[in-house]
Amino acid sequence: MRIGLFEDEGWQALLPFTRMRPIWELWWGIDTLAQKWARYYGFSVEGFLPAGDRLSPLYTATLPATELVWINARLLPHSPDITYWLKELTPSRLYVTAAGIPVAARVYIETPTAWTTLPTEELPAELQLRWIERTVDLFQETGAVLAADWAHWREQSAPIPPHLAVRGRDNLYIHPTARVGFAIVDAENGPVWIGPHAELQDGAIIQSYCTLGPHSVALLGAKIRSFTGIGPSCKVGGEVSQATFLGFSNKAHEGFVGHSVIGHWCNIGAGSNTSNLKNTYGPVRLYNPATGQLEETGLQFCGLMMGDYARCGIQTPFTTGCVVDIFANVVSTAFTPKYVPPFFWSEGKVWQIEQALETARRVQARRGRTLREAEASLLRRLWAQLTQSPTAEQSA
Repeated sequence: MRIGLFEDEGWQALLPFTRMRPIWELWWGIDTLAQKWARYYGFSVEGFLPAGDRLSPLYTATLPATELVWINARLLPHSPDITYWLKELTPSRLYVTAAGIPVAARVYIETPTAWTTLPTEELPAELQLRWIERTVDLFQETGAVLAADWAHWREQSAPIPPHLAVRGRDNLYIHPTARVGFAIVDAENGPVWIGPHAELQDGAIIQSYCTLGPHSVALLGAKIRSFTGIGPSCKVGGEVSQATFLGFSNKAHEGFVGHSVIGHWCNIGAGSNTSNLKNTYGPVRLYNPATGQLEETGLQFCGLMMGDYARCGIQTPFTTGCVVDIFANVVSTAFTPKYVPPFFWSEGKVWQIEQALETARRVQARRGRTLREAEASLLRRLWAQLTQSPTAEQSA
């Protein structure tokens, strides 16, 4: 089946992680949401439709001149019976939930807004859909995502080296190019996936329902607890519990990150810790950048949501349910506020954009990459939109 992926207004509920990329580019579990549709079912993912021009020029609409089955990018591919239903779609009709959320359409789209004029039809009541609806889903639902990833994984593991201590050998996948030291893997209760060119260093411990993505490193003595997904090209040390690293970020030193989501190109200083449980044991509220309000999560455990290019100094204590937006710079030995805004440098100051871009170039160079001009253009536009004081100084 040839498919396309589109965004609806739900992308705003996933801020700050969707400020710089579309939903289908989020790395969750073994691969990105877009790649799962291809890997699970053999679909050819050919069309992409971001919400408006918010990501231009880095991501723009890809509209092949043919009919595709267009699927809401927030719909998770492990939704029960989803493939059977998608194959039976009536052409040129937009299927929606009872709440009016667009789900899918079989149609040839010529312009980015063409699908919004289609006649609608409500989904069959018996169809059970799984969605990504809010940022906390990216750690809260990791177990379900990894279980589905594992069920659709068809490659055979490389031989398990004799020096690796393993429980649950049948639940362990090691890519042939991965490097594994004198480490401990407890896969007794669920899968552990170690990807291409990943490295599990000496003394590291990794538990069930965890991934170590391509070119990522679990450093000496790292403690990676269950339901943790580490995306590509990350370095992780210290203690991590039920956290998702979307890619290209560092937490190289001691300290705790739990029930958290870390974006791209972040750096967490030595000895920094996330509080993921209130002293009252009550539900945690989380700041929603789209609404500007603190909102109830209904969760007892919720740590840090850190957007792309954000970083913190050594021994930073993050308050329970903290949101740090893109390019924010956190340097404090006192508990952080509930929200740190985009491009924050220090009280009353923001990064100057060209200095921020120069930092981005240095950060990417450490991974052998080059900041693309399209990404720089998007960052300039976001800076102009999101900073309240365009002339503020930066102390770099």
